[in-house]
Amino acid sequence: MNGLFVVAVDIGGTSFRVALADREGRLLARGAEPTRPQEGPGSGIRRLKDAIRKTASSVSFKEVAGIAVGAAGPIDPLRGVILTPPSLPTWRDVRLKEQLEEEFQVPIWMENDADLAALGEHRFGAGRGCDRLIYITVSTGIGGGIIINGEFLRGGGLSVAEIGHVVVDPDGPVCNCGGRGHLEAVASGTAIARMAVESISQGHSSAISHLVGGHLSMVTAETVKEAAGQGDVTAQAVMQKAGTSLGIAVVSLIHIFDPEVVIIGGGVSNAGELILNPIRQVITERAMPDFRNRARVVRSSLGDDSVILGAVALALEGGISHIVVDPRN
Repeated sequence: MNGLFVVAVDIGGTSFRVALADREGRLLARGAEPTRPQEGPGSGIRRLKDAIRKTASSVSFKEVAGIAVGAAGPIDPLRGVILTPPSLPTWRDVRLKEQLEEEFQVPIWMENDADLAALGEHRFGAGRGCDRLIYITVSTGIGGGIIINGEFLRGGGLSVAEIGHVVVDPDGPVCNCGGRGHLEAVASGTAIARMAVESISQGHSSAISHLVGGHLSMVTAETVKEAAGQGDVTAQAVMQKAGTSLGIAVVSLIHIFDPEVVIIGGGVSNAGELILNPIRQVITERAMPDFRNRARVVRSSLGDDSVILGAVALALEGGISHIVVDPRN
């Protein structure tokens, strides 16, 4: 690797996060700024450039080997173009790689954020030592990444792991993408909140109402998780339903890819066993016997840093073959 440092970037719909790392993968500095997608990509990219400069201000860019960027999909990682991400509705066909290369004069790598989260878990987290893993992020939406023999699984230049759009209920609700019965429509954080409100509106009593002061528009997946942890039957039923839907998708993925581990990340993973146990239960009930016990289902060990650390790994591996130091130490 030509350079002592790398810069990692995680672009989300709410904020973008930046980190400076050394060649052993240790995070030396961090920065964050709101994305403000309503202002358009021009404003966002200007603030992103400023955040990169500020975060890397302790070093010279002559010492930076490159910048790796994880962005909400869909993106074209080969050309470095952000295409049509639902979380960034004003960002359309944004040539981010080209703009960053022009600004910083260093190599730029771009990948789907969920793919980078999978890479981060593989290199530094719950998937270390595994040749095959599936990472599923369950948050406002659902995405994922698949690592086979230590490398991303790709389609025609794009990520193929649009796990949130696997059909798990042909007669289920309409997804944001327009399809019906997709996993994202029945198991995402947004779906969990919606299902809880629907259940309460149908007359089921729940502590959820008390937690939001009766304002059901304020219900989130976190609210449902909190109520379920307190023993609320309605909230527990919603979490069970979401976990079961995830389990149905995971069974299909296990049969296709035979992973050693399935890692659940994203905000909903904070529910822990409330969401993991239903997934495991469905695997036990529905997976073929030879596959049933082959894949562990675990929670992300990197949490919010999975994308950043995946970006660090991507940048470092632009010039080296492996990383041996845990960046959390």
